Amino acid sequence: MTRFKELQRIETAIKHKNATELEWAMGYCRMGIQIATRKDHTKYWHGVEKKVREALADVVEHSD
Repeated sequence: MTRFKELQRIETAIKHKNATELEWAMGYCRMGIQIATRKDHTKYWHGVEKKVREALADVVEHSD
């Protein structure tokens, strides 16, 4: 899977609020943060992680 496809997968998970895919996306974001070598890359991944975290919180909130 290319990075583009993985980013599309993350965006789709956020859009559809798929809990399983959001969990995968969270792990992918954490990996991106860990391997980032530039400050702007780290900032980017933190931004994506925030979107994923918010979508995941929304899923959890509506499942109660």
